Amino acid sequence: MQDLINQRKRVGVVILTFNRITLLKIAICKILNQSVLADEILVVDNASNDGTSDFLSSNKNITNLRLEENSGPAGGFYYGIKYFATKKNIDYLWLMDDDFFPAYTCLETLLAKGSKQTVVYPYVRDKDFKTRLDPAWSGLLIPINIVNQVGLPKKELFFWGEDTEYLKHRINEVHKFQSSWIAAAKGVHFASRGKNSRAPWRYYYESRNNIYIRLYVRRTYLNLVQRVYKAFKFWLLLLGGILLQEDNKLEKTKLFMLGTFHGVFKKLGKTIEPGPTVK
Repeated sequence: MQDLINQRKRVGVVILTFNRITLLKIAICKILNQSVLADEILVVDNASNDGTSDFLSSNKNITNLRLEENSGPAGGFYYGIKYFATKKNIDYLWLMDDDFFPAYTCLETLLAKGSKQTVVYPYVRDKDFKTRLDPAWSGLLIPINIVNQVGLPKKELFFWGEDTEYLKHRINEVHKFQSSWIAAAKGVHFASRGKNSRAPWRYYYESRNNIYIRLYVRRTYLNLVQRVYKAFKFWLLLLGGILLQEDNKLEKTKLFMLGTFHGVFKKLGKTIEPGPTVK
């Protein structure tokens, strides 16, 4: 019996939420009904104002970490991972946004296939049935010892690209830990993306962080010429998408160009307030 106790893998869950209480309730329900239960569920509330705080305060099964302001996914996962990194009783972190719904055996399968030297992530489909093949904040399981070596996400990125910087660049490219896609572990990302689905402010952060990460972060993986080429290629495709497919072209292009300027000159942080429109 003691051997079984010693072999047990202790899991801390981090769910990031912002003003999506209906999705959050479903996600929590899915986690509480896993075939293998986590040891602690932490919800990082990015300053929601839709009743999320009251709901979490009344739920004794959940630890609520409410932030004073919306710090984006970069800040949210920074504080969520930091919460567990300071503890001594957790072996793995299970990371997800509030719109990820894991199947009944998702956590059990990830634990069975993973190791303390490997990041594992499930087979994820969006609600429009598109498959996600790259690691993201959708049920990714990371050993705490890897977190202790690579550090925390770069909260200064605020929105977009923070998962690439942390999961691909820092974990895979710099520290050489492997990431493994586990097809038998399944989940649904309850989101889809179509034309005109992005608010203007998103183009600012996407442009800025793409430029910054390509030019100044991924140096161990690409030489300068490759980084400039990839940054320009992505920049051109994104700009073309705005001009050819999006509405509200003027505001989106304006914020896109401002983000480009700030990315080149390394101006990070929460520089533009997220919202349906930005003045």
